[in-house]
Amino acid sequence: MSTRHTRRKRVSVNRTRFVLSVLLVLVVLLLSSCSRAPKSYELTIVGTADLQGMLEASWMKVDLDGDGKSEERDMGGIARIASLIDEIRSERCERIAVVSVGDDLMNRYFHTYKGEAIFRLMSMAGYDTYAFGNHEFDKGPEVLAAALAYAEFDCLCTDLAVEGTVLEGSCDPWIIRDYDGLKVGFFSIMTEGFPYVTSGNDVKLNGTNLETAHRAVRELRANGANLVVALTHVGLSRDMEIAREVPGIDIIFGGHSHDYTEKLVRIGGTLIVNGGEKGPYLVRLDVSTGPGKRLDLSTPRFELIPVTDDVAEAEDVAEVLAGYMESFPEAIVLGRTDVPWDLSKDTIRGGESAVANLVNDHLRGKFGVDIVMNNAGAFRGKRVYPAGPVTDSMLHEIDEFGNYAYSLGLEGHYVLEVLERSAALVGGGGFLHVSGLRYTIDLSRTAQVISQDAEGRWIVETPGERVTVVEVADGSGGWAPLYPDCTYRIMSNSFMVKHEGDGYFWLKRYGFDQDNTYSTFYSILAEIVSSTGVLNPGEPDGRVAIIR
Repeated sequence: MSTRHTRRKRVSVNRTRFVLSVLLVLVVLLLSSCSRAPKSYELTIVGTADLQGMLEASWMKVDLDGDGKSEERDMGGIARIASLIDEIRSERCERIAVVSVGDDLMNRYFHTYKGEAIFRLMSMAGYDTYAFGNHEFDKGPEVLAAALAYAEFDCLCTDLAVEGTVLEGSCDPWIIRDYDGLKVGFFSIMTEGFPYVTSGNDVKLNGTNLETAHRAVRELRANGANLVVALTHVGLSRDMEIAREVPGIDIIFGGHSHDYTEKLVRIGGTLIVNGGEKGPYLVRLDVSTGPGKRLDLSTPRFELIPVTDDVAEAEDVAEVLAGYMESFPEAIVLGRTDVPWDLSKDTIRGGESAVANLVNDHLRGKFGVDIVMNNAGAFRGKRVYPAGPVTDSMLHEIDEFGNYAYSLGLEGHYVLEVLERSAALVGGGGFLHVSGLRYTIDLSRTAQVISQDAEGRWIVETPGERVTVVEVADGSGGWAPLYPDCTYRIMSNSFMVKHEGDGYFWLKRYGFDQDNTYSTFYSILAEIVSSTGVLNPGEPDGRVAIIR
């Protein structure tokens, strides 16, 4: 071999080694650069709110096309929800949290199976994190504690004092989960109306919503949570207030007000979604992080997934559900009554009603208001129910419309105008039944007349003179005059308060501090009769006197 050839070979080898060395250095630099680049973490949250025991699919009015036109569709059902959760879980691997924010223990599955069916099927569907709603306590903490034996998800009770109660050890103040290196902290917030909207008994609130949120954020951050998620049962408007007042919450998944957030709500650094009611949609929120594992507010994706009949049912869930359906008794008995319940049309619209008195008195006692006023048309059934069992279907028939109970402040002179409206509607659905108040109507005198102007605004044309006596319970067993300038706490229903039903515009126009309890006649009566076993209307006591 010539020297020249040898030199060429050495030069070639040296060049190859040089190129390889350069490539190796570049690879090392590239890897080093990659290792220094922040890793983006992803998390998907899916869930529901306020299923209300609606485990079966049912026909609901929905606007699937988003054109403002609702149509009847076969929607919801736990077996379809389970199928969607399975599909998303397979897509997202272990980076998924499946949540409920409560009010699931309701209606016939709850009355019959005391939570076993609902919690067992929700567990099979894949729920892993649960925040109690107020209706979970409708049959008392003991029934809820027994139901939790069938729950395979973690329960939160951040603002509930459960120490020394049957719920001690069954729920956590907060939870931190590791999703592929991303630590996510969860805590819960209960409606501050908890003491009077359900039967918490010895379970009490241990702080206000804002106090709870501040405390939970501090504890979760101190324990290493990268993201903080609040599961709330307080309503959308309250969620927004919490987001404004409490920094450090990344995501709020809420319920209680039965709202679906059609678009993702952002307040400061907090994203808010709400889960609606009865399960026609599954809520999905996809988020990712930026530097320091902080929530990247530029990348979230939000979706309401329709739970339609196009979604195949999860077979195992559908099979278990069918077993519970087949085992339903012919009638779901909640308790009994020793006297008939007269809800015939003439009785309920023509004068004082024992059943309306029963409902109104319970509302006044439960919510601590001064006066309850509900229109006769809110009490349905239209027949006499004989003494005997009080059934689930009976209460649903009586509360056909499912209006929510609202409380509000109203000055006495407006209360008098409202009563004059009632006096003008004796014999019709607008006639008012009351509690905490008694009044006399003289039908021979001038009736109030109202009308609507060109813009649909109600105006009083004739004030009316039919109400001759009005007295308000004074809290000590006596009666006092209705004082025109005094403010009274009034309770009525959403038909009257929000929709000016039967022309009762005063409640919406002049009422203040309106508070929706999200409780219906049905839920209140079911709670009472389930706990007492017997529900007997008393005799009319003269609270509404009509001079004919």
